[in-house]
Amino acid sequence: MEEETTEEQAEETQEESVNEDAELEKELESEEEQERLPFPNARVVRLLKSELDSDKMVRARVKKELNEWLGELVRRISREINKSPYTVVEAQDLHKAIKKYDQLDEVAQQKERLISYMNRIKGDCNILIEDVEKSFDVGGNVRRGRKLSASAQEEQDAQQAENEEE
Repeated sequence: MEEETTEEQAEETQEESVNEDAELEKELESEEEQERLPFPNARVVRLLKSELDSDKMVRARVKKELNEWLGELVRRISREINKSPYTVVEAQDLHKAIKKYDQLDEVAQQKERLISYMNRIKGDCNILIEDVEKSFDVGGNVRRGRKLSASAQEEQDAQQAENEEE
C-alpha cells in the first residue's frame, strides 16, 4: 500500500515537472523572454548539447538558468576589465580578467593532489603513532627488550623499588 502511494507521488511529481517544463519552454520561446535573456537561447542550448551525451535531455529551466548565469559571468568579467586605467580595452585586459576562470581546473587538480599528499602524511603519522605506542609504556620506558640508557635504567629500578615498598 505504501509503495503504491510512493509510486503515485513520484508519477504526480514527474507530471508536474513535465508540465512546468512545457510552460517554461513556451515562455523561453516568447519574444519578451528572448529580449530579457542575455544571449540567444538557441545558441546557448546548441553549445550545451554539443558537450552532452546524445541521450541527455535538457530541461527548460536548465536552459534559462545557464543563459542567465552566462550573462552574470560576462558582467563580472566586464567589471574586472573596467578596472583597467586605459581608455581602450585590449586583449591583455580580457586575458587578465578571465585568467581566474581559466585556472579553475588547475586549482581543482592541485587541490586533489594536496589532499592525496596530506592523506599519505596522515597515514604515515598514524603508523608512527602506533609504533610509538607499541614501543613505550605509560611511564616512558622502552618495551620489546630494547636496552634503556643508564639513567633510564636507574629510574626504572627506583620506581620498581617504590612499588615494592608500597
